[in-house]
Amino acid sequence: MRRPAVAAFLSALIPGLGQFYKRHWLKGGGFLVGSGVLGGVATELISVDDLMAGDTSGIGRALGLLVVLLSFLIWSVADAYRSAKVS
Repeated sequence: MRRPAVAAFLSALIPGLGQFYKRHWLKGGGFLVGSGVLGGVATELISVDDLMAGDTSGIGRALGLLVVLLSFLIWSVADAYRSAKVS
């Protein structure tokens, strides 16, 4: 039996890791790839240099992407916990 708290903690570290712990390989791979894609999009669309220089024209885009990434992380943690608790 897999422990739900461990699965949730692992998914909080790296989305998908808690699903791998539960041996849900396809779901874990989806969360892992999804977080990588979202992270890659975020680094392409947000210029940290511009933000550090005080250019706030892209702040709305940055906050929007941050909300999407945070939502994805919460979804991964909740799914890992729920999946481990059910079984």
